[in-house]
Amino acid sequence: MPLSPEFWMAELDVPSDLVAAAEEMVGDEGVAVSSYEVPRPGMAISPDWRLQVLFDAPPDEAEWRTRLAAVAEGLGIEAPVIRFGHLPAQDWVRHTNRLNAPIRAGRFFLHGEHDAGSAPPGSLPLLLDAGLAFGTGRAPSTYGCLQAIDDLCRVRPPRRMLDMGTGSGVLAMAAAKAGAGYVLAADIDPVAVAVTRENLARNGLRQRIEALTASRPDDPRLTAAAPYDLVVANILAEPLCRMAQRLAALVAVHGHLVLSGLLDREERMVVARYRATGLQLQRRIAREGWHTLVFRRRG
Repeated sequence: MPLSPEFWMAELDVPSDLVAAAEEMVGDEGVAVSSYEVPRPGMAISPDWRLQVLFDAPPDEAEWRTRLAAVAEGLGIEAPVIRFGHLPAQDWVRHTNRLNAPIRAGRFFLHGEHDAGSAPPGSLPLLLDAGLAFGTGRAPSTYGCLQAIDDLCRVRPPRRMLDMGTGSGVLAMAAAKAGAGYVLAADIDPVAVAVTRENLARNGLRQRIEALTASRPDDPRLTAAAPYDLVVANILAEPLCRMAQRLAALVAVHGHLVLSGLLDREERMVVARYRATGLQLQRRIAREGWHTLVFRRRG
């Protein structure tokens, strides 16, 4: 297969909730604009996404430093570190396929189009395109949630499940594949909800999962379906602490709450907030410095 052309790039890091705005401000510059998740075990807060602009010729670095600094100023964030690089010619299809190799997490087998049909016997395959949304399964926080969902569903699949901050919809889809009944996937970002709906269609799950835009656990559309046997929130430690009372209120008696997106040093703070709501910590899953916590509401 012939090699693809070489490219040059300019990139900067932005908080996850500003990715869409940053892309819109950059506009149609270069030959492509993309963003992707950057897990950071050493950081407690954003930035956690990388915005990248590709060019088919070397860009004017001085001009683009000014341009991207203006983007950051418009977003209200500190002036970022702007990086430039050169991507030599290579077989980009093969390179992308290697980066997007299938992921195994418990019984779940997350894969792209190029690996369709390669799921091992007994696995639960999920065809996933993260698009602009958080959640590819490669982040340690997402992996921990998948493992927790698989373990809980092996014992008793939830009748009702809420995925708060659904991103790409991967956790909601995993629960449905593992036997959950009614599943509600909610996210503050309408782009994420659109990506989730696309992924639901790809996996034949549109009739089993409802995806909607909601910014708070006490949104009437979420509380109307409560209580849930399983609530999952893969966000960040700070917002998890802020919504502790409202999120815990959605969990049914004997139900479970799975929290992730927190670093090991943040666990004590998060556990204290949720224990104060009457939930008991049942289990933790540690992976690459990130922790996933499984709580249960006793009868």
